Amino acid sequence: MATPKEQIPSCAYVVGDDGISRWSDDSARAWIGLLETHKKLTRELDAELEAQHGLSLSGLEVLGRLAASDDTRMRLSSLAAETGLSLSRVSRIVDSLEDRALVERRPCPGDGRAINAHLTDAGLALAREAQSAHFAAVQERFFDQLSAEEVTTLSGVFARFTPPSCRGE
Repeated sequence: MATPKEQIPSCAYVVGDDGISRWSDDSARAWIGLLETHKKLTRELDAELEAQHGLSLSGLEVLGRLAASDDTRMRLSSLAAETGLSLSRVSRIVDSLEDRALVERRPCPGDGRAINAHLTDAGLALAREAQSAHFAAVQERFFDQLSAEEVTTLSGVFARFTPPSCRGE
């Protein structure tokens, strides 16, 4: 006889009498809540960045990574790896940033086959301005909706899924 799913609180999913796998109620609420929160926030934040600064979230990430890098430059392949975007996607973002004189492509001094993206002074100024506005929007739309204890809990949970380099290790 099958055990009712209410009696299996530690199981992330259960198989119903029909043989179909389902998550437990808590697991379903957690997963769907994560997906819906991500979808809502990224859409809102992306639209706001585009309207105010002409940047997508990915464009801002590229500018931010360049601003934080040594000599405000990075290989396109490194940008792709660090952002988790494809090289072709990073190249298209750099194309649009280059059209706005925010970034310049230059050959990599140590490897003539590789291309570096260099942040211009205008790019650095926009990165600072857009990051400041973005951080304020994230604060308002996300952190201000949570208690300090909830932020601490989320930090502990999501740190397990974050690469060690992003955790300061």
